Amino acid sequence: MEKIHFYQTSTIYEGTTDFLTKHIIVIEFNDACPTVSEIANGFQILNENNEFVQAEYPEFNTLYRTYDDKPNRFEISDDGSVYVEPEPQPEPEPYVPTLEDIKTQKTYELSYKCNRMIVDGVDIDIDGNTEHFSYKEEDQVNIKEIFDLVAQTNVPMYYHSDGNSCKLYTAEQIIELYSTATMNKMHHVTYFNQLKLYLDTLETKEEVEEIEYGQDLTGEYLDTYNTSMEQAKLLLKTLLDSRKQD
Repeated sequence: MEKIHFYQTSTIYEGTTDFLTKHIIVIEFNDACPTVSEIANGFQILNENNEFVQAEYPEFNTLYRTYDDKPNRFEISDDGSVYVEPEPQPEPEPYVPTLEDIKTQKTYELSYKCNRMIVDGVDIDIDGNTEHFSYKEEDQVNIKEIFDLVAQTNVPMYYHSDGNSCKLYTAEQIIELYSTATMNKMHHVTYFNQLKLYLDTLETKEEVEEIEYGQDLTGEYLDTYNTSMEQAKLLLKTLLDSRKQD
């Protein structure tokens, strides 16, 4: 507890003081409270036992703020500042995505699913057993490398399916793995490209939101997809036929 004396008055109040900021002191009075005119004189803090002056604050002479629910709490400033209740801010308008926003979000969604379908890889029948091969970027490099070696040498190569140790695969098994994984990637890349082009033509949010990865292509988008895949098959067949001729 502290004894608080405002200059040019005889009354001594009891309470506690604390700095709220560099320029604002908070005083919590125990019982009686000063008037605004008393506060305007500044104050000093007295020793509670002998009333010896312990600190002086003549510059803290402006009532900064009081509280209805805390009538004994006074905030006093030394720079003449007075608390001003901030203007109430209007509630922000709810965000309403535009058609372009929804198209962008849908494109991200479709792209993610396309990539997921590629890197998840493919199943290959190996001697009557189904083995799964992932097709992440590093897998694509590894499978292409062993395919290139097999295509040039026709020699069996070691590789591994998901979760299994390396083992020797025949040249034909390596070629089947490369061909299946490559065509799976080509399918999803081409499909995504055509689905996105179709999405770009849509004119309502509802139409865009209804697009799902895996839905059927139609019209020119299906025609382009079919033409692209036929060309990819032709290129792969030409590559494999040239290996046999070598």
